[in-house]
Amino acid sequence: MRPPRIGFVGFGEAAQCFAAHLAKQDVGPILAYCHGRVNRPPYSDAFVAQAARSGVTLVDKLESLSDRDVIFSAVVVAAARTTGEAIAKIIRSDALVVDINASTPATKKYVAKAVEAHGGLFADANLMGAVSLYGAKVPLYTSGGGAEQFARTFAPLGFTIDVAGSEAGMAAAVKMLRSVVTKGIEALVVEALTAASLAGVRQEAMRGICDTMDATTFSKFVDMCIRTDVLHAERRAVEMEGVRDGLQELGLPPVMTEAVVKRLRLSSDSALRNMFSERRSYSADDVLDAYHQKALA
Repeated sequence: MRPPRIGFVGFGEAAQCFAAHLAKQDVGPILAYCHGRVNRPPYSDAFVAQAARSGVTLVDKLESLSDRDVIFSAVVVAAARTTGEAIAKIIRSDALVVDINASTPATKKYVAKAVEAHGGLFADANLMGAVSLYGAKVPLYTSGGGAEQFARTFAPLGFTIDVAGSEAGMAAAVKMLRSVVTKGIEALVVEALTAASLAGVRQEAMRGICDTMDATTFSKFVDMCIRTDVLHAERRAVEMEGVRDGLQELGLPPVMTEAVVKRLRLSSDSALRNMFSERRSYSADDVLDAYHQKALA
């Protein structure tokens, strides 16, 4: 079988990483079309040279990708929907569109319908890590009608692909919720250590934060957080109000700390606290089931 003819729409960090890796796999000419704020036709000599170093030839029109077997959509989130629609209009029947944008599940589903309406297959592929750390082996959590074909074609080429299911948007939902945690931790750490710097205790705070986290697995930490939240959210909210005041005294706006207070206040529920405090044992799933029912009420 001949290798797939591959094209990219958008040519940022992830696309460049994937293209450079694929070029080494002898998959044939790789084309890319870019219409961003900075890089768009007529392309600068520097951008053309940059693409060439990744084994890619830039094209001036999206229609130039119409013969591609696989098209990766790799644009900014704001352009993901309109780009997906545009790609759908130029693909040939049975082409595979791989959407690696960090867009919402609803956007992924919309683009999937557009692609499928034109006879194509759609794979909702989500980077579950940074290409700066993993390179082309960054885990790709994938769903949609074309997910299995994406895995069959690209896993042998060195990609790390985990198929979640056939419903577009499913994998994007997991990526979105993972981002709540990963970006949230980033923002919390920056706020805490900026405050630590103002207080003159940066290194001490770093050890205080990292030593306890390094002592266990993250999954055990998450389990503990959920199981104890139902019992101690109200007390912790009061404690965090004091922390908020302390950050204000240091002159730092307590943006994330204020959000933590609000989240803990939402979790605080005397009826649930009493119910779980009377149980001899319960799991994190039991708590989440109770929170789920509360959210639906």
